[in-house]
Amino acid sequence: MLTRPERLIAVAAGGVLVVGLVSTSYAGPPAVAAKAADVTTPTTAPAPTTAPTMGPVAPTPTLQPKPAPVQAPAVPGALPAMAAAPTVPQSGCPAPVQHPSSWTPKPLGAPAVADAALPKTLPRRAKATDLSAVTGKGIWVTNWPKDTVDVKGVVAKAKAAGLTSIWVRTGGSRQGYYGNRVLPALVPAAHRAGLKVVAWDFPFLSDPVSDVVRAHKALAAGIDAFAPDIETAAEGTHASSRRVSLYLSLVRSVAGNRPIAATVPRPTPKRLTSFPYAAFAPYADLFVPMVYWSCNEPGLLVQQSLQRLGRWLPVAPVGQAYDMRTDGGRGGLPTRAETWRFLDSARRGGAVGASLWTIETIGAGQWSALKAYPWLGR
Repeated sequence: MLTRPERLIAVAAGGVLVVGLVSTSYAGPPAVAAKAADVTTPTTAPAPTTAPTMGPVAPTPTLQPKPAPVQAPAVPGALPAMAAAPTVPQSGCPAPVQHPSSWTPKPLGAPAVADAALPKTLPRRAKATDLSAVTGKGIWVTNWPKDTVDVKGVVAKAKAAGLTSIWVRTGGSRQGYYGNRVLPALVPAAHRAGLKVVAWDFPFLSDPVSDVVRAHKALAAGIDAFAPDIETAAEGTHASSRRVSLYLSLVRSVAGNRPIAATVPRPTPKRLTSFPYAAFAPYADLFVPMVYWSCNEPGLLVQQSLQRLGRWLPVAPVGQAYDMRTDGGRGGLPTRAETWRFLDSARRGGAVGASLWTIETIGAGQWSALKAYPWLGR
């Protein structure tokens, strides 16, 4: 989710992540894949490295039949009045076809570990039986390796807003694992407040086995669910079916009964023919499509994502809470009404949950919508 700031604001590392509407430790809004209108932001593929040996992995149990998709718990409380779709053109739309800061993705280089050198994908095994860790409303935290997260403030803000989960970054192929800077404090603090912690990581899959080491460390820290952010080649990710299957099978072996929330690009018709969504189904527990709407109607994009991905796994979309102008999209933050429409369309469409990316840039109106929307009877 963070490829553009990883290029542009690496010097921002070392800041303090606060819980105000905009973090002072960031020089600008992050950019992510799955932008509206299929805009993608590339990154340079990681330099080849020798594949390390993964840490201890639980023994592979006897192959079990594929379990039926886990459904979300019953949602108490009546739905609010249906949120109407926007009828007036949004300010700043249509966005420029070619934004001055837009750029052309570079060709994806050779992976650090060739396909022929990869180990075999592990057999399918039992998945999570409880999706409560990713049910309801959540917020994403985008922290860098040297950032100090205001754990007390983040937890208090999430609790006061009636959220159920905090999604915090713990590493990536480029930065390595840095969950040790935040998870030892965040996990117990969140649990005391009745909140779940979901760790997210950005694997390039150039060396899938090495990528799993970071997942193993995050899971060992007591998180409630793990969310690998697997993007397209334009982002520097070697997202072939072979590599996705291998990586997720290894993550499944260490996740045990905890959910794997596969964070993926929004399933446009074009991506459905090129991105290996089907490869996620045997090992992940749900899809978390990045529904960043820019000039599009958020409810429609949510509905499309639920319809296109729901045939494989439950869905919990993550919505736009950042300015897309640096990605060639609409400038400015989405409105409260658009955010409400996103949440309402997700819940009515059968999503197990919904979240917003990211707490550092979210606007006051968006936070108001996230707080007020009664997902779990609140």
